[in-house]
Amino acid sequence: MKKKLALLCILAALFLSYAPAASAHEYDRDDSDMWLRYVAYAIHPVGIAIEYGVLRPIHWVVSQKNLDILFGHKRTEDVSYCYFEWQ
Repeated sequence: MKKKLALLCILAALFLSYAPAASAHEYDRDDSDMWLRYVAYAIHPVGIAIEYGVLRPIHWVVSQKNLDILFGHKRTEDVSYCYFEWQ
């Protein structure tokens, strides 16, 4: 039994110590061949419009003083660190 356990430990150590060589592929800095980038350019303004036109007014309503209890909205102490405003 001890021989099997020792052999298993040796095989596990050999298996875990094997690391194949890694190499990086060529990096394209301008993303000229990534078609999803062009899709993102079209979808991003739509997402911003939905956020400012729909989601922020909903959040404003549910965070009002008497409605926050009804909707279960919980305030945090300081949200300025994660809140973005256009300047």
